[in-house]
Parts: sequence; structure tokens; C-alpha cells
Amino acid sequence: MSEKFPYGYDVNAYIDKAFGQLKELYPWAERSMLRKKWSYAIEKEGADYQFVSYFVWDDGERERTVLKGGCKEFIETFISHHESWIQRENPVKDTLSVVDLIKGGKMAGGWYIEAYCFRSHAKGGYSVYLQGGDRSAGGSRTIFIPPAYFKLPWDEFLDAYVNLVPPGFFGLGKSDLENASALKAFLGY
Repeated sequence: MSEKFPYGYDVNAYIDKAFGQLKELYPWAERSMLRKKWSYAIEKEGADYQFVSYFVWDDGERERTVLKGGCKEFIETFISHHESWIQRENPVKDTLSVVDLIKGGKMAGGWYIEAYCFRSHAKGGYSVYLQGGDRSAGGSRTIFIPPAYFKLPWDEFLDAYVNLVPPGFFGLGKSDLENASALKAFLGY
């Protein structure tokens, strides 16, 4: 096997690897949750084999894209194509706002944090929802917390969490969170 295709030339082997990585962050994920408009192949392009993706638009037009790189890049592309669809399949069950823990109320770029909520989900797992803005612009982001983090003691969980959701961008550091008893209880600590 080549370095680019370590599992051979059957694209399903790479889809299996990519889906396995998706399940590490989203253990509730099922293949039925994948976006149906995407399909994949390994095809000969000139003298070399390449990973190829196909997307079917609403009007039925099929768009073919030759993917750059090898196995690692294919897996990253596959995950980016399906991650938001997997997230949508797991509705929010409960929310805990911690915006009141933010000192100064600002995040990078002068935006004010409007929402900073930890969320539990119906099919399992936790995410954090962040929303910020200024007088003329704003944005939001949802970040799922890897299940492996919850196997760590509280102190180590916080170390991992602030690497995932950096305090310089989002306003809450380890010192802001470590004594938040409501948050500890919400997250099962």
C-alpha cells in the first residue's frame, strides 16, 4: 500500500476510519445521521489515484471535487462535511449559563460576551455555546467537549477545557471555573 492510501483503494476503509474519529467526539453518532448529499470515491486522475468527493445540489446537479492530500486530509474533509449534521441530531436537553463569571465582560477584539452556556444533550455529551458581539457585528459558536475529558479529575478537566476554549478569546479561565459549584454539579463532578 502507498503512503497516501495505507488501507488500499476501497474508499469505504477510509470512510470507516473517518466515522470512527467522529464517534470519538460524538459517541451517539450513527451512519444514518451523515449528510446524504455527500459521497466519496478513489479514482484514477491522470497517472495517480486520488480521493474524490461528490456533492449533489438541490437542483440535482452533481459536483465532483478532487481532494488534495492523502488519508489524513481525506478524514479531515469527511469530518468537516458531516460534523454539523451530527451535532444537529443531538438536541440540547439542559443549559447552565456562566456568563456572570466573566470578569470585565469582554473577549478578544473588543466583543462583549452575550452568552456563555454549558449544555447537556439528549443523546449524551456536553457542549459550550458562546455568543459575542459589538455594536455592529456578532457571532456564535458551539464547541462540543470531548467525552475523554470527563474521565479526568476536575483539575485536569479544566486544564484540557481551557485549551479547547481559550480564555483569551472567550473570557473564562481555569481560575474563573474551578470553584463554580453549579458548573461542577452540571458536568457531573
